Amino acid sequence: MRLVTAGACAAAIFSAACGDGAERPSVIVIIADDAGYVDFGSYGSTEFPTPNIDAIAARGVRFTAGYTTASVCSPSRAGLITGRYQQRFGHEFNLPRTPQAGSLLENMGLRLDQRTLADAMQALGYRTAAIGKWHLGYTTPYHPLERGFDEFFGFLHGSRSYFPITRDMDGGTRILRNDAPQPEQGYLTDVLADEATAFIERNRDQQFFLYLSFNAVHTPMHAKPEHESRFASIDDERRRTLGGMTLALDEAVGQITAKLDDLGLLENTLVFFINDNGGATNNASTNGPLRGQKGDKFEGGIRVPFMVQWPATLPQGVDYALPVSALDIFPTVTSTVSGRTADSSLDGVNLLPYLTGEIADRPHEMLYWRRGVVAAVRRGDWKLIRVAGEPAWLFDLADDPWEERNRLSDHPALVEELLEALDGWEADMVEPLWRTDPYWTQNQIEKHRANQ
Repeated sequence: MRLVTAGACAAAIFSAACGDGAERPSVIVIIADDAGYVDFGSYGSTEFPTPNIDAIAARGVRFTAGYTTASVCSPSRAGLITGRYQQRFGHEFNLPRTPQAGSLLENMGLRLDQRTLADAMQALGYRTAAIGKWHLGYTTPYHPLERGFDEFFGFLHGSRSYFPITRDMDGGTRILRNDAPQPEQGYLTDVLADEATAFIERNRDQQFFLYLSFNAVHTPMHAKPEHESRFASIDDERRRTLGGMTLALDEAVGQITAKLDDLGLLENTLVFFINDNGGATNNASTNGPLRGQKGDKFEGGIRVPFMVQWPATLPQGVDYALPVSALDIFPTVTSTVSGRTADSSLDGVNLLPYLTGEIADRPHEMLYWRRGVVAAVRRGDWKLIRVAGEPAWLFDLADDPWEERNRLSDHPALVEELLEALDGWEADMVEPLWRTDPYWTQNQIEKHRANQ
C-alpha cells in the first residue's frame, strides 16, 4: 500500500486550521450496479477499457478492501444513504415488486424515522438531487422528494429497460422528474448522465450534493450497438453486451467529471464511486480471483470497486488497503462539510484523517453482514461466515484473500469469539420489516454450502 500525507490544510480535515474562509466542497456519490470486481481497468480489467472511472482513482484514493453492507441492491443502498447498518431499522432484504405474506408494498421502504445523507446535506445548505435508480420505496412517503432531495429524476424500482419503453408500465419503472412521468427517450445511461451534468451546470454557483445511482450494469442486458461492436472479439454474447454497457457507464462518468472540470469545480468536489454489491452471474460480470458473487457473503459478494477523489485535499493516485465500508460515506461527507464530529448514531467513520495519514489505525476493527439465514463478521484479517443449518466458514484474508481454505477446524476458540461477536451485534439489530420469497432463503444456503 502506498499512502501519502496531504498538506497541512488536508491534515486538519477542513477544520479551523484551514481558515474560516475555506470553501466547502460540493459532493457527488456515483453508484454502479452489479458490476464485477475486476470489470474496471483500475481493478484489473484487460477486456473493458474504463479510463474515466480509472481517472477517479488516479486523482484520488482506490480502496482495495472496500465493502458494501449487503450483497444485494436495496439493503446496500439503505446502509450507504443512512450511514447505519440497515439491520438496525429492518431493511434487511431487497424490496419485492409484489406483495409478500404479512407485508404491504405501500408500507415497504427506507424507514421514515431514518435520517438520510440528503437530509443532512439539506440542513447544511446544500442543493440536493437524486438521479437514477432509487429502490428504497415505491410509494409517496418513501419518494426521494420526501427523503431530503430537492430534485429527483429517475425510476423507483430496482431495474428497468435501458431503451425507451413503449408499452404500459407500472409506476416503479416509469421515468419521473420529481413525481411527474416523463417521455421515454434515449439510452438510459446517457439520459442519466445528461441530467447529472445539467444539475451541475444549474448549481455551479452553490454547493450541491448529487446522489447519482446508475442502474448500469444490472440486467436487462441492453447495450447500444455501436458500443457492443467494440467487443466483437469476446466469444460470450452476454459479456460482449456487458462490455458495451460498461463502456456507456464509463463515458457517462467521464461526461460528469468533464463538466466539473469545464466549470472549474473539479478540484473542490468530493467524488465517490462505488459499486452497490458484488458482480452478478446473470449479467456475465466477473469478480476475478475473489470467491463468490452477488447474493453471498464471500468476498465476491461484498467487496466492491470503491474510490474517492478530492484533488484539493486528498492524496492522489494511492491505494488504501485497510477495510472500509459504504457506511463511511455519510460521516466522511457530513464531517467534511460541517467541520463537526460525525453523529455517534452512525456506524461508519470519517475516512479523511485515515486517508491523509493523520490516523494510522484501522477505520474498522469489526464489520458485519446479515441477510436472513447467512451472516458474516470480519475482525482484523479474520472473517467468519455463519450459515443456518450448515457448517461455518473461517478465512484468514491476509494469508488467503481468495478464501480457498476453510480454517474452521484449526481455530475453534477464534470461531467461538467471532460467533459471540456476531451474536452481540445482532442483539442491537431488529427483526426484518419484510422478507422476500422463500426461494432466496434456499438460494443463500445453497451458495454457502461446503460442497458448492
